[in-house]
Amino acid sequence: MHTVAIRLTTGIAKGKRGIEWKLLIRMQLRLFLASSTVFAALCVGAVGASAQDTTTVPAPAPTPGIAVPGSFVGGVDISGLDAATALTTVNTAFAQPIVIWIDKRVFKVTSAQVAATYGTQAAVTDAVARTAGGNTPVATTYSETKLKDQVKRILRLASDKGSTSAWVVRAKPIIKLGKAGSAPDGKLVESQIRMAINQPQLRAQQAVIPLVKVNTLATLEQLGYVITVSKRDRVLRLYAPVNAKSTIVQTFKVAVGAPESPTPSGKFTIVTMQKDPWWYPPAGWSKDSKPIPPGPSNPLGTRWMGLDRDDIGLHGTPDAGSIGGYASHGCVRMLIASAEKLYSLVDVGTPVVIF
Repeated sequence: MHTVAIRLTTGIAKGKRGIEWKLLIRMQLRLFLASSTVFAALCVGAVGASAQDTTTVPAPAPTPGIAVPGSFVGGVDISGLDAATALTTVNTAFAQPIVIWIDKRVFKVTSAQVAATYGTQAAVTDAVARTAGGNTPVATTYSETKLKDQVKRILRLASDKGSTSAWVVRAKPIIKLGKAGSAPDGKLVESQIRMAINQPQLRAQQAVIPLVKVNTLATLEQLGYVITVSKRDRVLRLYAPVNAKSTIVQTFKVAVGAPESPTPSGKFTIVTMQKDPWWYPPAGWSKDSKPIPPGPSNPLGTRWMGLDRDDIGLHGTPDAGSIGGYASHGCVRMLIASAEKLYSLVDVGTPVVIF
């Protein structure tokens, strides 16, 4: 073979040239196949090595009943805790009072003072069952009216002679005029309380609220309205500050709760407002009913102003004949046009007194 190859390349070969060419081709083919086999083996080895290098060790499976790393409930770290310990940890955090710093003074607000309740059990159960970390929020409820009462208390105690104009909310509301001097910003106080109710990590201390000069005229203009509802007269009255005095600016005939489902008395706050609302069956008396979409047959009419008590609010009604009577399941009913008028004037946060 080797001799034939030399002869072919030097041009002195003897015999049948076709045979010699065939032998040369066979030799070269064998060399090519041998080289290809080695190359392929090297490639396979390289690929195998590469695959081996990139293989990652799988993460350990979560331990049943133990919160995985990076687990939080309402911002409280429960990583590595079992459900019972996690619940105790979260409840302890939510039980701490809210601390409000005004200038150099400290004020505290407890959960009981704002009637706050927390769905920590459900949140912890969900968090411990998760296979990945993250924050599970806690469902929280509280009284808007009591929260605002706490804001007023802090403003009254923290002020340096100065005070903002404010409503004295009762059956016949009056206006307490502000005084010159220094006082904290009531909106900041309210905001800090709201945030700390839902986020216990903020309860120990938030930003210090400074005392500022009070503009008594501006605070009077910002008072807004107060609503009163007389169940005896079935009349709703809307009060506003006019020439610095509490004045009735609108009066509406209404229907209130029937004897078997009376409208509750007390101080409330509007917490939700909806145009063209859906009606959903309240728990208890209408469990078999189906939701009713917006339209002429909707029991809420075209406007809903919900109070800080479940299922109680001010709303329109397509049953105009019920107005002036004791006919509702606890809500305050209004003619549709009256409800639309009232809705255009008030806002979330408007106080409501029912007596």
